[in-house]
Amino acid sequence: MLKKLFTNRSSFVIFIAKRSAFIQSNADLGDEMKLLNDNKQFEKALDLFNKYKTKSNEQYSNWSLIQALRACTEIGDLQCGSNIHNLVSSRLKYDPYILPSLIHFYSKFIHQ
Repeated sequence: MLKKLFTNRSSFVIFIAKRSAFIQSNADLGDEMKLLNDNKQFEKALDLFNKYKTKSNEQYSNWSLIQALRACTEIGDLQCGSNIHNLVSSRLKYDPYILPSLIHFYSKFIHQ
């Protein structure tokens, strides 16, 4: 019984450690993209986003997605923004943070 409890506890600790490392790296991605966007290096921000996408099968943080949408909006990349919309479409109903960025993104193309 004690061995089983210890095994389950250590599995849980490993899971939490991996999860927190992912959250940290995902938050760092958003922060790096924010710096690039603030310096008007929108293509570099999208390159970083796409590079992370190919390395990780994990779900993006809201912060990273918002920064990617901002870069798409600034450079007028409708295809990239639509791809991001497809990535997050299943979670929009429960996620109030990304929707304003999507609205801002699409509004740029309506006014053209």
